[in-house]
Amino acid sequence: MMQRREKREGFVLMAVIFSIAIMSLVVIVAFTTSDDERRSARASRESTLALYAAEAGLRATLGNWPAAPTAALNPGDSVDLGWTTIPNNGKYRAVIQRVDNGGLRHYSVVVSGRRANSYGGQSSILAVVAGESRFKAAITSQGPLSMTGSSNGIIDGYDSDNAPYSPTTGDTTLVVGNGSISLYNAFTVRGDVKAASTIWNTSGVTGDVKPFAPPFAANPVLSCPAGGYSTGIKTSSKVNYSSSTGVLYVDDNGKLKLKGENQYHFSRLLVADGGSVEIDGDGSRVDIFVDDWLAFAPGTIENSSGKPTQLAFWACGSPPNPQTWYVSGGKDAFYSVYAPNHEIQFLTGGGSANNHVYGAMVGASFVLPSAMRLHFDAALTRMPSSKLKTLSGSWAQLPAN
Repeated sequence: MMQRREKREGFVLMAVIFSIAIMSLVVIVAFTTSDDERRSARASRESTLALYAAEAGLRATLGNWPAAPTAALNPGDSVDLGWTTIPNNGKYRAVIQRVDNGGLRHYSVVVSGRRANSYGGQSSILAVVAGESRFKAAITSQGPLSMTGSSNGIIDGYDSDNAPYSPTTGDTTLVVGNGSISLYNAFTVRGDVKAASTIWNTSGVTGDVKPFAPPFAANPVLSCPAGGYSTGIKTSSKVNYSSSTGVLYVDDNGKLKLKGENQYHFSRLLVADGGSVEIDGDGSRVDIFVDDWLAFAPGTIENSSGKPTQLAFWACGSPPNPQTWYVSGGKDAFYSVYAPNHEIQFLTGGGSANNHVYGAMVGASFVLPSAMRLHFDAALTRMPSSKLKTLSGSWAQLPAN
């Protein structure tokens, strides 16, 4: 008896349909994966371009620093410079925040970059811009520094933010020059002396002596304040001033008090022996800009605040023949001098008290008597400055929101 075979119609069709379904699924997955990779590559490209847009914005912001808006910021304040479109249709926005505590200005610069399309590539980067003090040493000379005489003077340091000057201070100081430096052997420098050329007579230097050191970058000459020379200067028979020429001359026995303003601009400020100029900034620093000639005899400048950070003399403009500036000390000679295009000579006389000056000096070159006593105030290194630099190593990419 023959066994009946079971019917199997439709098996092949089901196998084919199942195979087609599997193959379709594989194709769909392949296409989906390909599309995902394409979208991922596009997103990566757009994010990279957004980073480039942010980097371009950072460079543009640093290269065209918004001086006026940032100068108006108080610690903690910020300014938003808005979105700017660049040629590849990307955009960037810079936000600058002041992050110091009121001394040298420090700013964080956050720049966001983005692409103008549906993929929305975005990136943000950060850099820090810091103020750079114009007074990093007791004396900074672009050219040579030479000392005359045979007295036992001193250059030392202290910090007026901590305590008044004391001869027993342990703080060190610095004398630096791009030219040669020639001291007097018995003259004491309580700190380091560094020059891009030779250094002579250094037995009185307590710190390091570094001849032929790498030169520092030349200090820039400042622009003069806008608006012309100062007005409202009270004159007398012994005090002569013209606001049209900017020449202020205080004669012997002449007395002038500069009060009520925190910035002055003169072409010449000359104070004869026996005269006096009292500086009163009412608690704020007084800046005196001079575009030609500064000269004052020993004991004639009176800054009763006792703080070198409260009075500064600034050379400004570029006269064709820069005059030598003559400065001196006194019991109230608390000040700094920034004159990178003028030779500076220090005057002594009228008793040893008039040989002391508390502050710092920057000049084209120096001629100093060995009787001088210059006390560098480290607080000047924290004095607000318009000189800015980008801190090396501060660049960072911020995580996406």
